[in-house]
Amino acid sequence: MIKAYRSRLIASVVLALLLFTIPLFASTFFVVQIGIQSLFLGIVALSLIFLAGYGGMVSLAQVALYGVAGYVYAILTVTYNAPWYVGVLVGLLFTSVLAALFALIAIRTQGIYFLMITLAQAMLVYFYVNQDRIFAGGHSGINGVRPPVVGALDLANPTVFYYMTLLIALLVYLGLYYLLRSPFGLALQGIRDNMQRMRSLGYQTSRHRVAAFTLAGFIAALGGIIGVWYNGSISPGSIDLTRTINVLIIAVLGGISYLEGAFVGAVFFTLVTNFASSYTDRFNTVIGIAFLLVALFFPDGLIGLAKKAVQLLSRGDSGRRKGTRQQVSTVSSQAVQAKTSTPKLSDAITGDTPR
Repeated sequence: MIKAYRSRLIASVVLALLLFTIPLFASTFFVVQIGIQSLFLGIVALSLIFLAGYGGMVSLAQVALYGVAGYVYAILTVTYNAPWYVGVLVGLLFTSVLAALFALIAIRTQGIYFLMITLAQAMLVYFYVNQDRIFAGGHSGINGVRPPVVGALDLANPTVFYYMTLLIALLVYLGLYYLLRSPFGLALQGIRDNMQRMRSLGYQTSRHRVAAFTLAGFIAALGGIIGVWYNGSISPGSIDLTRTINVLIIAVLGGISYLEGAFVGAVFFTLVTNFASSYTDRFNTVIGIAFLLVALFFPDGLIGLAKKAVQLLSRGDSGRRKGTRQQVSTVSSQAVQAKTSTPKLSDAITGDTPR
């Protein structure tokens, strides 16, 4: 147990050092195209994993909520020239309220019906912004969004932007990590496992689900604000069905039962989309094949696969150690037996030799 804890601690320290030092040795392309993109996509996927893995609600509305926050920010700051912090606050607040409204409709269902309701909500947002030319800019969307300057920090600088995104991703991850171990988080997991039993115990299951969905919407909105800064624009193509499915693929690839799976899946997805396209135009096929392989053979995702590999290696190591200890014990017992059966000089003189 102590050894496993030490291994996790060492791995966490190494990972933290790697994440915080990437801009020091990696190229600007890697920092921007892989690092930043993986982090804000991971934040959006984290909102889905929180709902699906710990609340039993597979939502396809997360990308739509991501887009709503981006649109609100772009409308306020580009169209109406509002300060960046007004765009951020209003974007997060508006998206959270919309997520609560979506939740009030969707929580009346479960399973595949919940998924279809949230898909309908996502498509509702998509078709609205695609047809709204007054505020959302129609099919062209809104361009000219610039990352803000916060005090002495210019987020247009890739290194500054990376560290800002990393900090937000870390805070969201730690917040959910501790929330899931709080009474609310444990109750939410109980509702996931047996809603009727939790209801009979006196829990307001509907309120818990609405609160969880609203929180997930807020997290997706954080990703949307970062995403619109990253892309410099927002359009219906940013929240279409393909992008919606991509976030689901990221969550499943990384491991929908683990919070860390959001970022692992995002890194894998971003690497494939950036580098596989250099070898084939059908990089989406590569992602699809990887998704099928993980879904069929590794339902716990890449995180689950890594944990199984570590367990197998530790079992093999413990087995070898056990075998070595048995061999040493056998050799020791044989040596003791040989020592006790060896005739002594006094026995030879008196004739009392062991039989």
